[in-house]
Amino acid sequence: MNYPDLINNFIHTYIIDLILPEACLGCKIKGEIICSNCFLKIKRAERETGEGILACFDYRDPLIKKAIWDLKYHNRFIIGKKFGEVLYESFLENIAYLKIYTKGIPILVIPVPLYNSRQKKRGYNQAKIIAESFCKSSEKEILKLMDNVVIKQINTEQQAKLTNRSRRIKNIRGAFKIINNEKIKGQTIIIIDDVTTTGGTITEIIKILKKSGAKKVIGLAVAH
Repeated sequence: MNYPDLINNFIHTYIIDLILPEACLGCKIKGEIICSNCFLKIKRAERETGEGILACFDYRDPLIKKAIWDLKYHNRFIIGKKFGEVLYESFLENIAYLKIYTKGIPILVIPVPLYNSRQKKRGYNQAKIIAESFCKSSEKEILKLMDNVVIKQINTEQQAKLTNRSRRIKNIRGAFKIINNEKIKGQTIIIIDDVTTTGGTITEIIKILKKSGAKKVIGLAVAH
């Protein structure tokens, strides 16, 4: 998709979201993209994730799988905004715990980056949309979005396409790079992603952030 087509697509999506009332992806009731009743019915994440990684929902749930698919491939930004709000509400206790480490300094929030060419093709990073909403859901000065600290320097194969855990870990090794070390030294950080499978992606970012001097790092994902 070329740049003019992306712009036209975004404008079309924005206008549709602006003038038409949202219908719940689950029950089709008007008013919210996923209503409160349907959120309560979504299966919560129970499978083990990587160390220091938490997730809200089970990705095998049909509704959550459809919502993430629509966000990633159909420009449904409103879904990402909703996910950011839900992540914040779901992990309030964890955020409060992290504040112990900050001594009044904002917790940095880093969305998992996409490789440059992949982001250009898609036109946006769904993790950043979630992270922006996550930060806006908090009280002022608690969370600070930082999307200029970690970049993806290797265009790896998509993790979801790899069924073997060891292959996923090997696939993502060395894929990310810190570009502003001075901004993360001594900081408390939350990494945000839409889906975590084996936890390899977030674990790799946690590793390089800690190696560069971050004090405390956890990962939050919408689904696992």
